[in-house]
Amino acid sequence: MSRSFFTTLNYASVNEDWRAEAEALRLGGDDIVLCITGSGARALDLLAVAPARIVAIDANPAQSHLLALKVTALRELTFDDYTRFLGLYPADPRWRTDRLRELTRTLDAGASAFWWRNTRAVARGLLYEGRWERFYKKMGPLARALRPGAIEALFTFDDLAAQRAYVDGAWDTPAWRAVFRVLGSGLVARVFFGDPAFHRPAAVPRGSYLYDRLRASLRRHLARENFMVSLALRGCLTPHDLPPHLTPAGAATIRGRLHHLEARTGDVRTFVAESDPGAFTRFSLSDVPSFLDEAGFDVLVAGVSRAGADGARFCIREFLVRHRWPAAAASRLRRETGLEARLAATDRSFAYDFIVGEVRHAA
Repeated sequence: MSRSFFTTLNYASVNEDWRAEAEALRLGGDDIVLCITGSGARALDLLAVAPARIVAIDANPAQSHLLALKVTALRELTFDDYTRFLGLYPADPRWRTDRLRELTRTLDAGASAFWWRNTRAVARGLLYEGRWERFYKKMGPLARALRPGAIEALFTFDDLAAQRAYVDGAWDTPAWRAVFRVLGSGLVARVFFGDPAFHRPAAVPRGSYLYDRLRASLRRHLARENFMVSLALRGCLTPHDLPPHLTPAGAATIRGRLHHLEARTGDVRTFVAESDPGAFTRFSLSDVPSFLDEAGFDVLVAGVSRAGADGARFCIREFLVRHRWPAAAASRLRRETGLEARLAATDRSFAYDFIVGEVRHAA
């Protein structure tokens, strides 16, 4: 497992569907939420859903520094400059560096030093500079070369029935499935991505699992209206499916609620174990299980049970790893299997299964 993965910028854009998170958590203004920071998108988009108190935590300080920079940019720049600075829209690299000079004046010393060590990434546009985004930048051209015109054609559809016919006919071929088995293999991901999650035994066959999930998603949603499909196949977000923090209305709402956001760097398992009992009413824990062994997952689940108030809701995503659900948690963490299945079927970030439910202290 590469230690550098936990010190470098891994996620900079969006890799989870905020709508699924909102449906799972049923967030209200009085809630106190513990969420994984990641790219910062999760914390910001939760603020767009409700004026809850958000505590964002990540073991990787680079991800904390990214959230700090995004918050500062959102607070101090106009919406157009904020999105240009992040790289959603084109901008002169020197202009971005000048904006960084202004923004780092209000960041703490650690975050400021980090970004001055990474000015080239800032100049290119941070949204596509994480390991995860750069992985798709490498894989996308290869996929397009292997299927000339096929990916471009996929994004021309504005009628779902027509797209389904295309997917079932021209798109879905044995050769294309074979390509996905290679591109989605653990070896390719380890070499080009370096994600330690790919070092763990997968509960599903990686390549065929990803292909089948992508195909199912393309039968439910237009490719041009799916941020994840666009990012995976074209290396950029689609303007037809931007998360709230990258839209004018969403950014305006979030800007007025930034004082509700607190960021921390540390291990979420330690944090929930040391938090006051019942401290949180919502948990948005991303795909943390991919980075944990069985014992570590048990510790996380026990921490949610301890730090969750009665009635607290939790949402945990599962990518390739499937841990057993601890028997000790069954009586206090009640899973909603019907909702889990619905979210897995409709989530635009199509690769995840879900663990969703409520904390119940009383029998």
